Amino acid sequence: MKNPAARESNAPREDDGILRHAQDDKLQRRRSAPVLFFASLLAALIVGTTLHAQTVRWDPPSGQLGYNQVSELTLVFEECEPDGAPQTPQVDGLVFGRPSQSSETSMVNFKVSRRFTLTYPVRPSKRSTITIPAFTIQTDKGALRVASASYSVGDATVGNSGLSVADISSAKINVPKNTFWAGEVFPLAYELSVIRRYFHSPASAIDWQPAPLVIEEWSKPEPSEAMVRGERRFVVTQTSRAYAKQPGSFTIKSAQQLVNLNVATSGFGFPFQQAVEQRVITTDPLELTIRPLPPAPGDFSGAVGNFALVSKVVPTAPAGGEPVTWTLELTGVGNWPDLSGLPQREVSNDFSVVQPKSKRTMKDNSLFEGALTEDVVLVPNKAGSYRLGSVKFTYFDTASGTYKTITTEPVTVTVGPAAAAPVAPQPSGPVQFSLPQPGGAVTPGLKLPEPVAPVPPENLPRDPIAESRRGFAPMTTDRLVVISLLSSVLCPLLVWLTLAALRSRALDPQRRRRESRAALAGVLDRMRTVGPDSTARNAQLRLWQRHAAALWEIPHAAPGAPLVSGTIAARNKDAAPAWSALWAEADRAQHSRDAALPADWPLRAEGALQAVRIPGWPVFSLFAPRHLFPFLVALLVLSVLVVPSSARAADAPADYRAARFTAAEITWRKAAAAAPRDWALRHNLGLALAQQDRWAEATAHWTAAFLLAPSDAVTRADLPLGLQRSGMAPPELVEFSRGEGRYALARAASPGTWQLALVAAALAIAAALALLLLKGYSRVGPWATPAALLIVLLAIVLAAAATFSLRTYGPLAHPDAVLVWRTSTLRSLPTEADTQKISALSAGSIAVVDKTFLGWSRLNFPTGQTGWARTDDLVALYR
Repeated sequence: MKNPAARESNAPREDDGILRHAQDDKLQRRRSAPVLFFASLLAALIVGTTLHAQTVRWDPPSGQLGYNQVSELTLVFEECEPDGAPQTPQVDGLVFGRPSQSSETSMVNFKVSRRFTLTYPVRPSKRSTITIPAFTIQTDKGALRVASASYSVGDATVGNSGLSVADISSAKINVPKNTFWAGEVFPLAYELSVIRRYFHSPASAIDWQPAPLVIEEWSKPEPSEAMVRGERRFVVTQTSRAYAKQPGSFTIKSAQQLVNLNVATSGFGFPFQQAVEQRVITTDPLELTIRPLPPAPGDFSGAVGNFALVSKVVPTAPAGGEPVTWTLELTGVGNWPDLSGLPQREVSNDFSVVQPKSKRTMKDNSLFEGALTEDVVLVPNKAGSYRLGSVKFTYFDTASGTYKTITTEPVTVTVGPAAAAPVAPQPSGPVQFSLPQPGGAVTPGLKLPEPVAPVPPENLPRDPIAESRRGFAPMTTDRLVVISLLSSVLCPLLVWLTLAALRSRALDPQRRRRESRAALAGVLDRMRTVGPDSTARNAQLRLWQRHAAALWEIPHAAPGAPLVSGTIAARNKDAAPAWSALWAEADRAQHSRDAALPADWPLRAEGALQAVRIPGWPVFSLFAPRHLFPFLVALLVLSVLVVPSSARAADAPADYRAARFTAAEITWRKAAAAAPRDWALRHNLGLALAQQDRWAEATAHWTAAFLLAPSDAVTRADLPLGLQRSGMAPPELVEFSRGEGRYALARAASPGTWQLALVAAALAIAAALALLLLKGYSRVGPWATPAALLIVLLAIVLAAAATFSLRTYGPLAHPDAVLVWRTSTLRSLPTEADTQKISALSAGSIAVVDKTFLGWSRLNFPTGQTGWARTDDLVALYR
């Protein structure tokens, strides 16, 4: 039995334990309160970093721009990126250039921000306040609205000199006077003057829209120097000639030229660095008064200028039946584009007349100085003395301001007797002939009035073609030779299976991914040898990102890590975290301040690449019907696509007939881009451009139509019309438009058709060899030997004609041939940097494109010269 006193002594001890436990709980709660507070604050900060709003804005949102000065405006994307290529609104008086892009990610005070920028070069072309209206842009976070931005336009200064462009440079177009006759050819002189210490180099050719003037190409620049108000100036002069068809008072638009100017900066009083700025130099508008011609006589030819007419007859004493050539030659300076032909001539009915042919030859590709020659062949039918009358040509002489008539001397032709004189028709009056009218015999015994040919109308664009008409585009020479050899030597079955295998590999949907995987392996191998150089490392990282985007088929030019992760997860969920982490680290290494790349990044990248498995090419896929019978698939595709193409372009003829030429051009341009070998679309697009007086570009598309269907009457009429109106005169195209000599044979078929003829000749030789083999094994009769020899002979003739015609086409027979449709600049590098060598590129130049790069095309000329030019200045003839 326990002692009660002991129990009483233990009770205070139990109460002390309970009290002590309560005090410990209270102390623990006091200690944990700050921890909970800071944890809540940290959670709020983390949540705050993820709730930034996405915005798109202009930077700067306002300010001042220099007139005709290239400045920069930045479109800033906060917490988002553009979805596709952004389209800025059209702003009157503000010209946008091609933007450059950059992206950055930063973290400040636990705040993560992401920014993507597009920097546009802009140039104000008006002295007024410019407002970029608000617009909506598509981003990876949805559609966002961009607020409007306004800028005032003031005088642009050159560097830090405080001088305006007008203070150091000037440009003007000089004419001897301001009043001319309608059709009078007058000289133009363009003069660019820049203070010598500021001049660096021209950045562009003269940009001038001289309508309604008809103008020749500018001459080559002639540099010189002059002293003006104590300053030495660099002066560049270029000359040309022009005339106006219609009378009236005209204000011709200003001409512009982009010039590179030196802007010197200095330190401690000594120049140590030189910068270059581009400025636009503008001339004053040209004021001209064009006087109408005085009342013209009835035989006025429409010629204005200074002309001479020569008549020659050879021989003057022929025998009966011997041909006589009567030649008229008109030479001089004047409005040649408006001259339609030579005057009519008369000859006795005792002569048989061969329809005359005219030949126009312009001096040094001039537009206003040349000669027009017309030869008439007369065959006398009986002996006697005949008088070939004089020929009159009336033109307006601008020097005297009067009409003048040139008269040739008459010639007497004495025809001697012939051994067997042909039976002559009964005379019924003189025969009258001219170039526009076909010759014909007059029915004997009928008293008909003397025929008078009407004045032929001026050439106009023809009607558009409604239905689709496709032509054959040429192949490359190497491919043509290989196909011909294989056709004549190997078994058709082997060729068939080879082509099926090539088609199967080319259309394999995994081919590009396999190529990208192999390229990534090469990039990672090179990164082991790069070393600490950040520039070389970043170049390899950019290659890694480009091939990685192709490997996973990421549909964006510059994707971010979230887009990369989402796209890869759709294909391989397990690989997405590793690849997105590698991508984000590569972005930080290229764009962050410390530019650090984890040391184990290459190893992790190799491991991620090795984990990717891409199926190889299935060999037996070449036996699929779409590969063995591609022509059947092509027929099915064409049957589906051709009708919608015509349906899509169905509105264009209606727009053209309603004189909505711009709308017709847009529709036909899209259709031609989708079907570049449809020469009817090229013809129609040229019509719409010609109606807008854009003759040079129209001629380029008509050239493409001609090369696809050179035997068609429509294309044969388009090409000379375009060459006449545009002023371009490439020798190859001029000869093809005339169609004489070897060019007559070559234009009987397109380059692609001639190449098919070569393949057909090779197949014919193969068939002849097979026939001889059958004869050797006594499988066929004796007829096989002569038949095989005849087939070989015909194949050789066909191959010779095709080879000769393809050599006549020259670079025009290349599938990548292009025509330069406006004067441009040929550069050694695909950039507009001022330190490189440049050369003028004339309109009408023909070249072959072998490379393209971001709006640039590298041209390869027949002389071996190469260079880069803007793709916008070129028209592809087959693609």
